[in-house]
Amino acid sequence: MNLEILQNERLRLTVAPELGASVVGLELYQAGFWLPILRPTLPAALAQKHSPDTSSYVLAPYSNRIRDGRFRFGGKTYQLRPNWPDGRQTIHGEVHGRPWSAQRLDGHTLRCAFDASSLQDLNFPFPFRVEVAYRLQGDDLEISTMLTNVGTEPMPAGFGHHPYFMRRLGLSDEARISFEAQGVYLTDASCLPTQPAQALPPEFDFSRPRPLGATQLDHVFAGWKGRLQLDWPSSGWQMVLEADPIFSHLVVFTAPDGSVALEPVTHATDGFNLMSQGWDSTGVRVLEPGEEISGRLRLRLLPGG
Repeated sequence: MNLEILQNERLRLTVAPELGASVVGLELYQAGFWLPILRPTLPAALAQKHSPDTSSYVLAPYSNRIRDGRFRFGGKTYQLRPNWPDGRQTIHGEVHGRPWSAQRLDGHTLRCAFDASSLQDLNFPFPFRVEVAYRLQGDDLEISTMLTNVGTEPMPAGFGHHPYFMRRLGLSDEARISFEAQGVYLTDASCLPTQPAQALPPEFDFSRPRPLGATQLDHVFAGWKGRLQLDWPSSGWQMVLEADPIFSHLVVFTAPDGSVALEPVTHATDGFNLMSQGWDSTGVRVLEPGEEISGRLRLRLLPGG
């Protein structure tokens, strides 16, 4: 599998265009070693072309789960094929396991694109195009995403990114996480919202930096303020992730492998159905033919921690 590497004196980013333009490594150079910021991708994940086991992957034209793979839009009901091991859920969009085109714009920028308009096996009823650009600049990684409706009908739409962060950087203590949000969606056994976003209970409040410890999360935070911070104590480093306002929601998932997924997304889990039920502030966009939405993330490594 062909891998594209962007590298400077501080950061090294590795991307697999053939596997959904997924990130398969983001590392920080310190004292002669490359330390993983995102969980490393194992060779087996590349050999098996299993994008959920990469370091980070793209979510489009929707993020997270759609209940039983079924949603209503424009007075019609659409049934998608399950794409998750439980055989019921449709989750994380339609692009992360497919090959994308890639173009190096310069030594520090990689632009990847996926066009679904000619696919016969597309598991989504509306054609679309996604572009993602990765750019390294000093101690920053910038990720720009654009989603376009290339069909002849309106379509519900959204996107996001699914990075798995290391909870320890080298020999550091566990990272302290902080971010601000207005509320959290409480969910059922399928991790799907059962009621509109609620005020934050203490165990979901990360307005002050704190480690996750034994806390288990797989939740969507609403009204995310577009900024989160990871501090790795005793490492000398902290990370700040800033997002454009279109990323109104943040998913936090404590993965079984010990990493933590901090996922900037544009809409709530099962957002298409929640919108059709009249829920407010789902974040779902309706794109007219030819219309596009876009957003940028910036991941910054700063001295501290």
